[in-house]
Amino acid sequence: MDRLRPRRPGVGTKGTKIKLYSNFYTISIPSADCYHYDVEIKPEVPPPVGRLVIAEWRKIQAAKIKSKVIDLTVFDGRKNIFSPKLIKFEGNSDASTLKISIPEEDSSKKAYVCLRCFSRDFTVTVKLVATVNMERLHRFLDDKGESDVPRDTLQVLDVLLKSRPADLFESVTRRTGGSFYQNYDPRFNISSGLNARNGWRQSLRPTYHDILLNLDIANTCFYQHGPLLHVVASFFNKSRIEDVPPRCFDSKTIEFQRLSKFLATVNVNVTYRTSGRRKYKIRRLHKEGAAKTTMKLEGENAGAMAGKTITIQQYFKQTYNINLRFPNFPCLQVGTSGQVIVPMELCEILPNQRHLGKLNEAQTSDVIKIAAIPPPDRKRRIDEGRTSLHGTQQNPLYEGWGVNISPTMKEVEARILPTPPLLGSAEIKPQNGAFDFSKIPTKFFRPATLGCWGVAVFGDPNRIPFDAVVDFMSKLFEGCTSKGMKIIPRDWRQVIIPQRNLSVEDTLKQANSAAVSAAENRVPAAQMIFCIFERGGVRPVYEEIKYAAETKLSLMTQCFLSKHLFNTKPGVTVNLALKINAKLGGLNAVVEPSKHLNVLGRPIPTMIMGADVTHPPPGADGGVSIAAVVGSMDAKFAEYRAAIRVQPPRLEIIGGLNDVAMELLQQFQQRAKGRLPERVIFYRDGVSEGQFGEVALREVSALKQALREIGAATCKVTFLVVTKRHPARFFVKDPRDGDRKGNVMAGTVVDTGVVHPFEFDFYLNSHAGLQGTSRAAHYHVLYDENGFNADDLQEVTYRMCYLYARATRAVSIVPPAYYSHLVAARARCYRQGGISGGSSEISGGSGGIDSASMDQFSPVMESIRETMYFT
Repeated sequence: MDRLRPRRPGVGTKGTKIKLYSNFYTISIPSADCYHYDVEIKPEVPPPVGRLVIAEWRKIQAAKIKSKVIDLTVFDGRKNIFSPKLIKFEGNSDASTLKISIPEEDSSKKAYVCLRCFSRDFTVTVKLVATVNMERLHRFLDDKGESDVPRDTLQVLDVLLKSRPADLFESVTRRTGGSFYQNYDPRFNISSGLNARNGWRQSLRPTYHDILLNLDIANTCFYQHGPLLHVVASFFNKSRIEDVPPRCFDSKTIEFQRLSKFLATVNVNVTYRTSGRRKYKIRRLHKEGAAKTTMKLEGENAGAMAGKTITIQQYFKQTYNINLRFPNFPCLQVGTSGQVIVPMELCEILPNQRHLGKLNEAQTSDVIKIAAIPPPDRKRRIDEGRTSLHGTQQNPLYEGWGVNISPTMKEVEARILPTPPLLGSAEIKPQNGAFDFSKIPTKFFRPATLGCWGVAVFGDPNRIPFDAVVDFMSKLFEGCTSKGMKIIPRDWRQVIIPQRNLSVEDTLKQANSAAVSAAENRVPAAQMIFCIFERGGVRPVYEEIKYAAETKLSLMTQCFLSKHLFNTKPGVTVNLALKINAKLGGLNAVVEPSKHLNVLGRPIPTMIMGADVTHPPPGADGGVSIAAVVGSMDAKFAEYRAAIRVQPPRLEIIGGLNDVAMELLQQFQQRAKGRLPERVIFYRDGVSEGQFGEVALREVSALKQALREIGAATCKVTFLVVTKRHPARFFVKDPRDGDRKGNVMAGTVVDTGVVHPFEFDFYLNSHAGLQGTSRAAHYHVLYDENGFNADDLQEVTYRMCYLYARATRAVSIVPPAYYSHLVAARARCYRQGGISGGSSEISGGSGGIDSASMDQFSPVMESIRETMYFT
């Protein structure tokens, strides 16, 4: 394991060759050395102000040393300046310290808004710290001795290519790359106080012989700005603050908690004074309004009132002659620790503040409507971004560095892999990655039998009437039987159990008892309980059902919303049938390994594994990360089992992977009558490129340890990372090579032009796009003892994408990776009371999943672990 990452074993040849455009632009880069200077600005300032300071520094420094090289320097906004030539400061020195004063300017740009919080006088110290050898980057791109990309050379180019966009647009920069957003447009105000912004995201990508600039459209949400009360009204989806119900400002309500969480960390200006400190950060909502919140007058300004206690309302009347219009609205706690109390109506939200929290369903829907655009429109907007960010003509800065950006997208070769036939009760031929079980007579490959079942109804019987339940369940069972499943009918009145005043757990127990009583053959438990409920609630019923059924009662459940009872769309019952059959041990459709899974069709016992780790949401304090691993149990790679581990927050490496793998290997051994796998293909989801080395080293070692301990030391392992969170997009050059929406066809693979210079990776668009522009999955092989060639691994990966039990189409990532994501998400239900932990706080508050501890999660019952309960 000296070198974990295998070299590319050549490129694939199978499939129909086509030409695509990819959202990369070729860059010519310098070979000469450049120079890295450390920057210290006192007092410390945020990046927008830092750019203003350095812009003024350039003017003064250029005049002092009488050199135009200063105009070619680029600044990252924090601590680093790069120059294409060595700068000799006064006295032929490598360092300089200057006093800088920023002139007055009335501007709404973020830099000048931020500058109001600082003195306009700064001290800037610049010192040479390193020479950057750009020739090392050329050697890496040409595969001439550099095994790892020289990060310092990429940093230089990254800062250079961000300099012009950062001056023109609102920027959100990362360590590498960055996003640049257009100005606020009220037409894109969305629900609950946010504004959607359009822009572009850029990053650098090394490929064989070339360094590429990747550009894509970017969409994110900012807080609406202006008077705080206007934004609060918008948060509650009202046009006027007077229309907001008073209960929303009651500290005991969920609405108050939601508002407090929404406003926490937002920067505001106070409007009751024009001098002194005006900018503050909101920490939380105060529980009382200005009419009831008191303060003790102290200090010289208190005068004769010193030592007396007055209300905040009285204070603003006496001090600023302000009559508060809404003295009963909760005040804000602002400042370092929330020690300053300010009425909401005397604050305005500063512009250009990015919202980092999770969007609710309505906001997500609004953003998708804005962001999901057809491929031709996306390509056009990306090309507009190339012009907007970097100009149409070569600019003097890039010329001075010897850098040139291609005006057109990079053209790449691609191949459309042949679609595999599927096998149900008869052969199925998908079209562009999809088939519709509801429109073909073909039955499931291995239909299951359901003999002992019950129905649990959670909610108001007036809104979920008995007759509607019977009607829907009858349609559902018709859909199941049309696919070959055998459903034993029961007396509806005997097996449909309303919740009434029972807990979720007791309702499930009653439904199970009713199912067992109704069964002709006495069995210990129901095979499945169907659960019908309404959407919503602080403690969602779904999570309570899964917690009770899968960690306490050992019951298989199938949940669906009550809305489907009254508007049963044609595909709903068949889609549910897919899940039901898989949970009961059936197989919906398969790809015959001996004919269509190439190397996997050889008689070598093989396990396909998938893994993912989910983390607490951004901004959460504490919480847990959940690792999920799945492994195939059958020779057709369609049936999986899962194992879960709860671990400390934001830990990406799967802790105890050897134990998890051992659990799955033992189940494989039991199913295979004592045989162990001789080959493992492991698809790892959710790993960023910067973590490749550590994840591969530690997780491959843990997997190999488990194989040795169980007696499969000679088993050969292939370990791939799969990700969809990458910036590459592909567009057909010839519309005849795409689908009717303009997307690339299902089965399109790219392994040249925009891939790693010499490591084994490829992009695979395995699915047909449903909305917007399709995003291919990126597969990167980090370890390969099986010696797969490109064709074998690409074909196997693509064809397995048709084996996802919950869909009648090829999915966007290989099913074991998809299943591991489902399992990790399901595991967040396995805490007492579900995700909200039984607390009255919303998720993210005290007692929610964000602050959960590892010992609060219950394990899945053994009988449930022996099924595909997660489908």
